[in-house]
Amino acid sequence: MGMSRITRHPQYYLHDGSVSIHVEGTVFRVHKYFFERESEYFREGFRAAGPQGDGQSDKTAFRLDDVKISEFERLLWVFYNPQYKYDEQPVNHWITILDLATRWKFPGVRNLAVRQLQKLDMKPVERIVTYDKYNIDKSFLLPAYILLCKQSSRSVEDGERLGMPTILKINEAREYAQRFAAEQGCHSPTSADAEDEELVEILKDVFSLT
Repeated sequence: MGMSRITRHPQYYLHDGSVSIHVEGTVFRVHKYFFERESEYFREGFRAAGPQGDGQSDKTAFRLDDVKISEFERLLWVFYNPQYKYDEQPVNHWITILDLATRWKFPGVRNLAVRQLQKLDMKPVERIVTYDKYNIDKSFLLPAYILLCKQSSRSVEDGERLGMPTILKINEAREYAQRFAAEQGCHSPTSADAEDEELVEILKDVFSLT
């Protein structure tokens, strides 16, 4: 590794750090403790790298080739910033953290990212697509499913993003909700006429949620 082309990160090169990590020509010097404690991926990776790449020094920095500097900064931010700042970050910040935490097996960080996303406003399609991608508990999606059930129509783009299995289940739930509204005496019923409580039960059944 040509060290003349290596830059030390201006914020996350810590003089009391215990492991060097190389990302896109930049070396981060951080605390190995966090990575070994939180991540199976890094515990195994440090062992497998051997003395030539275990991060004990900048010359033997542990290499991460599948991440951008800006993304890795966001993951490190979780460990090195006060918790009271968590709620100040936008959706895309937490999606990046969720992505890395999932790929690199940081279960605690992944759970944190999900909790923070639950607090933030997201369009229903964006939330469903994101949660499906990262295999997040579908019960968290009930409010988004309800909103889609009550929509009179959706764009072609949204339909393509959701995928056919989800669209079919939403349509099934809409039909059940419309039928329920008709049974309650509603004239010219639509799925939007069903109460949220009834929609929740319908959606739980359609999506096999407990």
